[in-house]
Amino acid sequence: MTTYDVDMFAAEVEHLVQQADQVQGADRVELLARAASRAIDPLRRIELLMLVADAAGRAAHEAAGAARQGAGRPESAPVTYEQIGAAAGLSRDVVYRQHTHGAALSWPAARRGVCNGRTGSGRKASPAGTGEGGEATT
Repeated sequence: MTTYDVDMFAAEVEHLVQQADQVQGADRVELLARAASRAIDPLRRIELLMLVADAAGRAAHEAAGAARQGAGRPESAPVTYEQIGAAAGLSRDVVYRQHTHGAALSWPAARRGVCNGRTGSGRKASPAGTGEGGEATT
């Protein structure tokens, strides 16, 4: 059986979280994900994974804004909401609403396997098969 130095892991986790608090975007996602993977306490791991999900949605929102301005694109060509939707597995309308009226991009509840507060069929979310409103299609 593997023995872990719990205090060492806890200190490393907190150091990664402190680093994550100093950065934004994909760098924050990476640091929080590393902290979550090292957290031994399951409640701390859940908390960190929820922070990863939030940070990832916000980073996707930031990346969508940069893409809309053409940052990092060949010839600085801006992308459309339809192109962002294709990359994110969302409809153009959902991307537009989430980008212009929110702070994060995320899949609808049905795509995450949640329907009316109940667990779905157990299928994993996949970028393919998104309907017009962003709901899952089969």
